[in-house]
Amino acid sequence: MKQSMFKRVLPFAMAVLLLFAAGCGKAPVQNKAEEVAPEPVTIGGEADETNTANVDHSSLYSVDGTTEESNGESYASDTANVNAVLVEKLGVLTMTSADINKSGDSTGDFSGGQNAAVAVISKGQLTLNQSNITTNGTGAAGMIVSAEGTQLAATDTSAYTSGESSPAVIVRDDASAVITSGTLSTEGADSPAILLLGGRLTLTGVTVTSKSGDTLRVLAGYNFLTLDNTAITAMPELPEGTTLVLSLQNGASFGGALGGSVPAKASVTLDAASKLTLTAETYVAGFVNADLTHANIQSNGFNLYYDSSVAENAYLEGQSFLLPGGGFLAPII
Repeated sequence: MKQSMFKRVLPFAMAVLLLFAAGCGKAPVQNKAEEVAPEPVTIGGEADETNTANVDHSSLYSVDGTTEESNGESYASDTANVNAVLVEKLGVLTMTSADINKSGDSTGDFSGGQNAAVAVISKGQLTLNQSNITTNGTGAAGMIVSAEGTQLAATDTSAYTSGESSPAVIVRDDASAVITSGTLSTEGADSPAILLLGGRLTLTGVTVTSKSGDTLRVLAGYNFLTLDNTAITAMPELPEGTTLVLSLQNGASFGGALGGSVPAKASVTLDAASKLTLTAETYVAGFVNADLTHANIQSNGFNLYYDSSVAENAYLEGQSFLLPGGGFLAPII
């Protein structure tokens, strides 16, 4: 509604402005204090789809096309848009017992990772063992992994962010990340612990928390998320044009909105020991549950609809099932 009103008002406003300019000549230059402030850094919108290939990165410690190791070292950056650690262009880095710190606010869109503590881009490979990552700044993500062929493997590693719009980890543009043990935690507003923009992420035995309420946010692209003995407790609805393939195993749990309309934006696979909790009416494409009684689904009165035309759903035989909490698992009609 606001957009349509803007379109009606704009031609009139422009006409008035042109008449004023013609009568009064060029307006004086405004004082610097009166300049329009830059837009705040936020998660969402077209800016988040900026490919990191188009973003210039600089870093305190950079591995570019070489193979290096680091043991027991500390790295810190307090300069805006300067990473503390950067691995790029087929660089390979193994870090053990690293202490990595990042402060300084991002200028402009943060999602390219130019203000992250750790950036792994353009087919770089980073292995992190028993390390700690801490950031304190707006748009200061803990880790970003971006571009096809780029890989991150982190074990017993924690990433903690306290600033606004600062996810603990961002995986995007067909990159892959595997995180085992450790913690992903955020304190700032608009800071999901995990941000996916078209990537693959596997979490095994990881503690995931976010004080802003969303432990996971999926904004763009085709995403694969595997939770192994890991709990994700909240996420907003998937936006249009986004796909999530979600796998739950070994006592994992997921609670959140996966799409409340067709076409379905998500597919779900869970073993008998894992749990799915619905927070809204939910439509999925593929749905594979090792528990044929579906007792591991807490419906909270909501229905879970599956696409009976998808081959992997053949075992459901187009039937409906009463779920714990009063909702139904039913085919999309």
